[in-house]
Amino acid sequence: MNTKKYFILFAALPAMLIMVSIVNARGEANRSLPDRVIAHTENETSEAVSLGCEVVRDAKTLKALRCPRGVAVSLSLAEDVRVFALRENGFVNETRRPESGGTAAYTGPLNQIGADIVHNASNTGSGRKVVVLDTGYNYFHPELVSSYLGGKDFVNNDNDPMDDEGHGSHVSGIITADGIDPKAKGVAPDAGIIAGKVLDQNGSGYFSDIVAAIYWAVDGSDGVYGTGDDFGADGISMSLGTAAPYVYKGFCNNALPDLTNAIKYAVDKNITVVAAAGNSGGSGVSIPGCISYSTTVGAVSSTDKVASFSGKGNALDITAPGVSIYSSVLGNGYASWSGTSMATPMISGVVALIKYANPTAIQSVVENKLFSTAKDLGRSGKDTSYGWGRVRANLAVQ
Repeated sequence: MNTKKYFILFAALPAMLIMVSIVNARGEANRSLPDRVIAHTENETSEAVSLGCEVVRDAKTLKALRCPRGVAVSLSLAEDVRVFALRENGFVNETRRPESGGTAAYTGPLNQIGADIVHNASNTGSGRKVVVLDTGYNYFHPELVSSYLGGKDFVNNDNDPMDDEGHGSHVSGIITADGIDPKAKGVAPDAGIIAGKVLDQNGSGYFSDIVAAIYWAVDGSDGVYGTGDDFGADGISMSLGTAAPYVYKGFCNNALPDLTNAIKYAVDKNITVVAAAGNSGGSGVSIPGCISYSTTVGAVSSTDKVASFSGKGNALDITAPGVSIYSSVLGNGYASWSGTSMATPMISGVVALIKYANPTAIQSVVENKLFSTAKDLGRSGKDTSYGWGRVRANLAVQ
């Protein structure tokens, strides 16, 4: 099966302030003046600082500045675009106690994607590492404590990525929960998680922090690739994305070039960057999923039907279960949530399983294993609703 990605070049966004109506993780729309802008040169930065702006993020290719209300308009600088956790808004967050029942009796998403077969063959992703960029990580949760390998908080600028929203812990549990509650067992329960908190307590963040976090995930804390503090991650998992108008039916490499370059940088270092397709349905795929270097994930139900909310477009690569997925949250609780946020870590977990079985596999080989072994759904071959199909972990690891 030919898995080569084709992409369309879009005209770059002009270097001007873009006013957008944004939707937060709770589904509430609002229109406001942006409070953060992006500078790429020292002159742009100096002018902004002279008008009262403060540098709040210094990434490899950009500086993000927080400005007094209204000042940003006069600077003619691009907005620091907001990104959001991609839990489907209509689904109720119901926190539960662990549910009893033997693993053998459970036929949930692990069975659907064939991960249980992989586990029975003694592959649980041991020793593999995934960086999760989200709302943080509840490292006190019984399902998650054994997998925590450290992290960083890009929201509060410290080294404690404790989750204060729940989304990141739910996502991480789908990858690596131990299975104390068998229904919550992760796809790669013995893989390690490095947590980058890039979204706040409302599930909202900025693209500049995502850019900085991707370089951190590749280079480690010293910002230099190939030194002793590199994490050696196999994948970066991003269950986040933009709202309208940053939703595309085609590829979007030129929409936010700094983010495109950061993802390409990771891929060039043989890290598989897994990104959600977004929850905009037929309207398209959100950023960063619409960037051609991402491995972009849509959601299907337990019967392999594409979810109505799952982002559709040419950038979609593959699908995984993403409806009513049971996983860890805040405290010691569990919840069933839906969204491409839930499908994305399914693929990230399978990446860990592939790398355990094939430790020398480069990124393009990992991606080809995912795509070429997927269960073809929808139209024959790759299509805009299912990508190459629904992941089959038991075939992908071979």
